[in-house]
Amino acid sequence: MNPDDLKVKILGIVGTPIKDGNCQYLLKEALDAAEGLGRVETELVHIKDYNIEYCIGCDKCLRRVHKLQKEVGFHVIPVPVKDYNCTIKDDMEIIHKKILGADGIILAAPVYIGTIPGQVKTFIDRCRTFVHDYRLNGKVAAPMTVAFFRNAGSDTALQAMTLSLLALGLTIVSIGAPSVSTREGLGVPIRETRFAVKEDLLGMTAARVVGSQVAQSALQMKAGRLALDASGTGKVG
Repeated sequence: MNPDDLKVKILGIVGTPIKDGNCQYLLKEALDAAEGLGRVETELVHIKDYNIEYCIGCDKCLRRVHKLQKEVGFHVIPVPVKDYNCTIKDDMEIIHKKILGADGIILAAPVYIGTIPGQVKTFIDRCRTFVHDYRLNGKVAAPMTVAFFRNAGSDTALQAMTLSLLALGLTIVSIGAPSVSTREGLGVPIRETRFAVKEDLLGMTAARVVGSQVAQSALQMKAGRLALDASGTGKVG
C-alpha cells in the first residue's frame, strides 16, 4: 500500500440527554484536532438520536460467539462474527456498524453523580458482543468528560469509561480529557455563552490533545498492521 493512501476514521460518540451542549462541543473540538493531522476522517454520533433498549441479559450474543469458536478454534482472534450480533433489533445495529468501521473511538460523557449517565451505561452494555468476539482489537480509544465542579467526579467518570472501553477490547491511548462547564469549575454558571466549556482553557487543551493522540495512534496502528501484512508476517488481532 502507498503510504500516501493511508487514512483512518475516528468516531466520536457523545452520551448525554442534552443535544448541542458542552459535552458535544468538547468532543467536536477533539475531532477537529484529529482532522487537523490530515489523513483523518471523523464522524460524531449522539446517542440521543438513536433508540437504544436495555441489554436483557439473554446471553445469545455470547452463545453465538462460543458456537463459532468451536467451529474455527478458540485461538482465532478476532472471532469471525458476521454483522450485528444482538437479538434486540433497534438502532444499536447502526452504531455497531459505525464502531466496526472506525479505527479510533472517542467516548464523551458528562459527570452524573460521580460517574457516567445511565444512557451511556446502557450503550456500553449493548456492546457486550465485542467483549467476547474481539472484533475491536487493534482499534484505539480515549474518554472525555464535562463536570460541573473541578475535581468532583471527573476522574471516576473517566475511569468508568476507560474500564469499559478496555473491556470491549479497545487500546486506550490517553488518560482522557476532564473539563468543567462552570466559572473556574466552582459551580457558578457562565450565562454569557451557550458553551461554557470553551472558557475552560485546561479542558479545551486536553480535548485537542486527546483528538490528536487518538488520530496519531490510529494511523500508527493501521500502518503497522499493513506493514505486517505486506511482510507476510500475518494478520494480528
